Amino acid sequence: MIVLQREKPNNLMLLESILRRLPLEDYEYEHYKNIYITTKHGFEGEVRVDREWGEIIVPSNHYLFHNYETENEVNHSHQIDTIFICRNFILLLEIKNIGGQIDFDQKKHQFIRTRLDGTREGFSNPINQIERHVRFFKRMIWNWNIALPVEYAIILAQPTTIIGDVPSEIAIFHVSGLQTHIYHLFSKYNYNQISDQELECVKKKLLEMRKPKEWDVNVDRNKLRTGAQCKRCLYKFVMEYKHGQFVCPVCKTKTKESLYEALLDYRNLHDVWISNSEFRNYLNIESRYAAKRLIIDLKLEYRGFRKDRKYKIPRNILAKFEKRP
Repeated sequence: MIVLQREKPNNLMLLESILRRLPLEDYEYEHYKNIYITTKHGFEGEVRVDREWGEIIVPSNHYLFHNYETENEVNHSHQIDTIFICRNFILLLEIKNIGGQIDFDQKKHQFIRTRLDGTREGFSNPINQIERHVRFFKRMIWNWNIALPVEYAIILAQPTTIIGDVPSEIAIFHVSGLQTHIYHLFSKYNYNQISDQELECVKKKLLEMRKPKEWDVNVDRNKLRTGAQCKRCLYKFVMEYKHGQFVCPVCKTKTKESLYEALLDYRNLHDVWISNSEFRNYLNIESRYAAKRLIIDLKLEYRGFRKDRKYKIPRNILAKFEKRP
């Protein structure tokens, strides 16, 4: 059973908003674009591994937590790609979507990728990352008086990745090996370590401890473009609000999707809450009554009264648009 679905991560959404709003000629544009490409690539690898779970027949009650985030005792964050819990064991997964050949230098704690052209580059060591999570989880379940083994594995999402020198005692394999690894762990721990009640307790405590990281970037908000932007024109032009619709001055596209996307960008880059006057200024709408009609149509949660009223922009506002009749 999936307890925590994998959603597009907050840092990826933030980067998408920056790239829509930052002028192409800005000196920081390529910097954020490169970060975005790397982040998106990692997310795609995680989604690819998630699909593998659909073919795994688990012989006991179990729970899956995707992209689980929390903090430890000293408020340092832990982001775990996938957590699998059952009555026999806990499995933590670190997922890497990296091509070429990978090697691990144990003495230097270095993770190296060699591309097909022979160029080499270093990455943060996923072994150190996942072992840090394991130590934290062992402390947690010890404090909960839960006797459950904690296992871990590093999964490579790209089937063409060549696994070079890696420590033999650490489970590192391609995504196609996940099913076999799960069955191996059930053979290793072939009896229930905890009761159903204790398993439910672990699930509940993990949900209570969940604390998604707040992402931000040090970008000058004053240079970010405002307005509803034309997706068809690759966000190069700001749409005009005319007679209840947003219209692109170049391709003449009429759509409300640009409104929803603009509000998502406002949420990611400025604030979750927006007032009528902020709504008008951001979207270049002159009439406060026209803005009010749009806001009412959006059916947003609000707080405050009259001039002090503010409206909450939900994280899934684009999904709300897609579900509209």
